[in-house]
Amino acid sequence: MATSLITEIPVFVFSSQLREIEFSTDLDKVIITLEDGTTEIFRTTIYAYEGKASLINIVEIIENYMINNDRVFTAFTMYYRKADDSIIDYFNINTVFCTHIINDDAVILSLTNFLTSMLSRRVPRHYVNTLSMLHGQDNGMLKAHCVFTTSDNSTQNTIIEIKELWTDDIGVMSLRIDYNEILSLVKKVYANADRLLSYTIEYNGRFCTYYVVDDMPNVVFTFKNCFNVYEEIYLNAVTTTKTEVNRSMAISQGRHSFYDQSVDKTYEVETAPMTQAEAEWVEQLFMSHSVRLGTATDPDTLPEVIITDSTCEIDDNDEKLHKVKFTWQFVEHRPHLQTSARTDEQRIFTEPYNHTFN
Repeated sequence: MATSLITEIPVFVFSSQLREIEFSTDLDKVIITLEDGTTEIFRTTIYAYEGKASLINIVEIIENYMINNDRVFTAFTMYYRKADDSIIDYFNINTVFCTHIINDDAVILSLTNFLTSMLSRRVPRHYVNTLSMLHGQDNGMLKAHCVFTTSDNSTQNTIIEIKELWTDDIGVMSLRIDYNEILSLVKKVYANADRLLSYTIEYNGRFCTYYVVDDMPNVVFTFKNCFNVYEEIYLNAVTTTKTEVNRSMAISQGRHSFYDQSVDKTYEVETAPMTQAEAEWVEQLFMSHSVRLGTATDPDTLPEVIITDSTCEIDDNDEKLHKVKFTWQFVEHRPHLQTSARTDEQRIFTEPYNHTFN
């Protein structure tokens, strides 16, 4: 009996679907190596029992490698070898990163949907959002299905073409979905277009809908979601800042002085009511391995934060509002001064001040 693979591996597989990999063999032991091209990632020896050998927890090795190398898709190769390291056979593990268990086919889901679990969401006016996708060898037109108001207060809809995309290999593309850019394209067709109410982004059968709200967010994070790509989350919330100063005091020459001073500054957030889908999406923020404060074209330039405590209670009671509470702090132990220039649209008070009482 030769050594062969028992576990069925799909053409594409989500990393969360990789559990136990089982072999049949007539050898006492088999050397297993996992490689990415010419890079050996993992090597171990597994021992056979009654003609079978198993490899478990490979998902942790694969996901850690993909996180460290900023991967969404990787074509791994697993070799099984004899004791002298000669190759018996091999098979491919075309892996799409996903921290959540999804029972759908990875090819269909990842190549026909954007890499997000939130395919419709509320977004603030004038903001930019990141939308990522896994693509193959194809090309197509990126479109926006827009609903907007005009200067005469009527509601219209139109489909605009944003740009044509060309891809020649399997990979990941991140798109910047800019409210102002889409509105300017609409105005080229409808000169009296005033404000967007919603826009649905379409590309080769993929769809994601944005519903525009006028409320300005109190808290903005950019985080790696369950597919290991960045996306932004805008929260209407109340934040309580807590600062705890720890230090020792000494008396020298009749004077008090402090030493060994450290500062712990945390931010406790309680969100406004949200839908069940939004609350479940926020869970990915708590589980993310990379969370950054704010939004930018290059998220890696933003300050990194960690979610230290979170409470997300979701039930199916129609009479209960879903709220989320969590605590975050900057990765650096030294406290931050949060100062930034704001545009007129981002200011809290935009109306002239009037005395209410004389």
